[in-house]
Amino acid sequence: MGKDSRLMLPEGLHFGPLFDQEEVQMVSQVIKSGRLTQFSSDLVRKFEEAFADYVGASAAIAVNSGTASLHTVLTAAGIGSGDEVIVPAFTFIGTVGPIMQQQAIPVFADIEPETFCLAVEDAARKITLRTKAIMAVDMFGHPADLDPLRELAAEHDLLFIEDACQAHGARYKDMRLGNVADAACFSFYESKNMTTGEGGMVTTSDRQLAEICRAVRHQGEDTWGIIKRLGYNYRMTSLQAALGLVQLRKLDGFNEMRRHRAAIYTEALSDLDLQLPGEKPNAWSAFHVYSFLLPKRLASQRDEIVAQLKERGVPVGIAYPRPLYASPVFEHLKGPFHCPVTEDVCARVVTLPTRQSIPVDVAETIGAITRDVLREYLR
Repeated sequence: MGKDSRLMLPEGLHFGPLFDQEEVQMVSQVIKSGRLTQFSSDLVRKFEEAFADYVGASAAIAVNSGTASLHTVLTAAGIGSGDEVIVPAFTFIGTVGPIMQQQAIPVFADIEPETFCLAVEDAARKITLRTKAIMAVDMFGHPADLDPLRELAAEHDLLFIEDACQAHGARYKDMRLGNVADAACFSFYESKNMTTGEGGMVTTSDRQLAEICRAVRHQGEDTWGIIKRLGYNYRMTSLQAALGLVQLRKLDGFNEMRRHRAAIYTEALSDLDLQLPGEKPNAWSAFHVYSFLLPKRLASQRDEIVAQLKERGVPVGIAYPRPLYASPVFEHLKGPFHCPVTEDVCARVVTLPTRQSIPVDVAETIGAITRDVLREYLR
């Protein structure tokens, strides 16, 4: 066996957010001030303005999670009982849960085999008289094919929502994501390319939609004591906004670091029989994670391969191991669902981390171990 076969990483490696004294000082100032909420300081407003300016949108509405950002938009748009929303079958539950919270119906459409993003053609096939919105996901930081999806939505008078929760700073046709769809939604969870711990943001250039989203995130209140609609407590804290302001200034650098980790993995795996993540000519991916596909002949051994990688300390995962519609919570929906690309991808996908806190030498070791393990199976 070669030298690489003896490579090991320590057990239980954890790569959290990348902070320095700038974040510590900013948060400390908020704590010392005693002004911790949205209404006791102007930090949330400043974060909203900075984020809107960054993505090129007219407005940004800060909330307390990415899921809340999606739910806020659906609520503000009046999507409710019996309405249908087209979503990709390959995504996280946070994309689809808010649809069901509104008593609406998720309609699962298939994905593109190269980018794992919503396939325009299948989305078009799934439109019915009950369809009210199309929700695309910028999967793993790669932009969905936004212009054709926007045109499809406009043709049928549908709301176009972009779940950009994994794609902060990614670009589509030289534009940062956040100003193409009617509304874009971002998450600032700990694992994201920038973080506030928990948190989210809605961006839109629709003034009326922005105003309603602001009311929805604060109990439906337009002015003090005047409640015009059902709302929620989805407010962001000043502590979160303080982190966000610093992290946003570092986001472009963080994305370059993630892309560098991804390039390390590509260099290690490029001559193996794998489908590695790439980019369409009109896209610039933020590489939230690095998900590749095993050859079909190894699909039945995927879990065994992942277990071997974990035994050698690689922080490997499977995103996502099954189509979302295979979860029990969706058993009541009419099926069977026909998303063959999604089912194929779920059977073969393997995911490596790209977090900016991963040291370069550790990323190189992850690539080397992954190559070593896979070569044994690809002989």
